[in-house]
Amino acid sequence: MAGLLSLAKTIDKLNESIGRTVSWLALFMVLVQFAVVLLRYVFGIGSIFMQESIIYMHGFLFMLGAGYTLLHGGHVRVDIFYGAASERKQAFVDFFGVIFLLLPVLALIAIYAWPYV
Repeated sequence: MAGLLSLAKTIDKLNESIGRTVSWLALFMVLVQFAVVLLRYVFGIGSIFMQESIIYMHGFLFMLGAGYTLLHGGHVRVDIFYGAASERKQAFVDFFGVIFLLLPVLALIAIYAWPYV
């Protein structure tokens, strides 16, 4: 039991550090977007590389920041069931959401993406 608690704390620390580091991507993404607009509409210069880098930064921000958001309870939930519930019921709703919503979607993505891999 102590080993699992230690592992959970290590994962939480890792999520915390990754989340804090990746959060700077939001600022960098805004600056690159500003530069793209400025270059395009003021100077008439287009940069596909810069435009695509914004898409990749956006993906990195959400995929790497998801663990941080979950760690701090920032994910959107249906407040009808979650807001006034006890901590035990909130854990049940989280568990239900992962088992019956997240895992089936991940399975469908894996099934339909496999032919492209």
